[in-house]
Amino acid sequence: MPETSFVLGPARIALGDGSSVYGRVAVENGRIAQVLPDDGPSDLLPPAGALIAPGLIDVHTNGADDVLFNRDQGNAVDVATRAYARMGATGYVAGVMTAPWESMMHAASEISEAANQLEESGNYPGARCLGVHFEGPFINPKFRRVHRADWIAPATLDRAHEMIEACQGALVMVTMAPEMDGVDEVARLFFDQGIVCSAGHTSAHYRDGVLAIGLGFRTLTHAFNAMPPLDHRDPSLLAAFMQEERTTVQLICDGYHVSPPMVDLLYRTLGERLVLTTDNMPPAGSNYRIEGGVVRSEDGTIAGSALHIDQAVRNLMSYTNIPFETAIIHATRSPARLLGLEREMGTIAPGRRADLAVWSDEYAPLATIVGGSVVHGGAHLYRPTRTRA
Repeated sequence: MPETSFVLGPARIALGDGSSVYGRVAVENGRIAQVLPDDGPSDLLPPAGALIAPGLIDVHTNGADDVLFNRDQGNAVDVATRAYARMGATGYVAGVMTAPWESMMHAASEISEAANQLEESGNYPGARCLGVHFEGPFINPKFRRVHRADWIAPATLDRAHEMIEACQGALVMVTMAPEMDGVDEVARLFFDQGIVCSAGHTSAHYRDGVLAIGLGFRTLTHAFNAMPPLDHRDPSLLAAFMQEERTTVQLICDGYHVSPPMVDLLYRTLGERLVLTTDNMPPAGSNYRIEGGVVRSEDGTIAGSALHIDQAVRNLMSYTNIPFETAIIHATRSPARLLGLEREMGTIAPGRRADLAVWSDEYAPLATIVGGSVVHGGAHLYRPTRTRA
């Protein structure tokens, strides 16, 4: 078994709440024991100028490298787990997009089984798969984008129960259009089960958004995209989610899905309720291509992003002129809160999982630690010889 008790540092530590200290992180049995002063012995020494931060969390991704969760299913988990660790991420939610119903259920089942097996082994090769996200099929055909119209299905309680069962306890989020028939009943069921309801691929305007929040919707999938514009006379449901303090808003911070000035305005309005995501979409076939920083289908429709979650943090720093300690919140504590996992991860504090990332002084991920185990970049962490007290 890998070593899960050690002292890491000294280095500047971004705690995940906007503040930072210079010191060391003590890890015991895979959890953070305490943040120590900088003077004292260490087991793992980061490079000069490095920073220690909570591990990143991506709540909306369709795959990694050249694998898709829809297509490669359970086999994609191992690839994504290793790929996300290279980005300084310690957790991600596997997205299953609209597809033939049985295909979606099979993919979700295979992903959940692979994630559960890794969880039970306690020996992760990289970032943890935190669960499954269904993006569809209960969406509005008018705002489907690359989701095929013939695969969109009506929302029913029977289908909702089947989604829950397919995921074997691992269903954490479902993107739905709140205005579609049957979604109100399904949303209540998911809300009661602790599954996050996210509004997306929707024609809903402001009033519909207020009603959706009342039904239990607590987050919004890829702000500004696949929804009506934020018009000054008849705004989309985005306005309702921006106003409501109980909600979060997910943003693809690549500068293409949403322009940098609008990213800045969204950040100024939402503060910590802004959640960075990637909607990473490896090309699904020969009719998809990466062009202009995004993944496009054959007709030029944006299908997803080529964004990595660490780049999203750097982009947010650039677009909003905020420091690393502040930007990191939106890819650590904010997504952890969205998933209801803020007591387990997202900040560096006693009792939290030792899910950590070491960054260079130029804000590039160097090493990743999951549950106290170094899963990536161990060569960047020097191991001095010391005598324990």
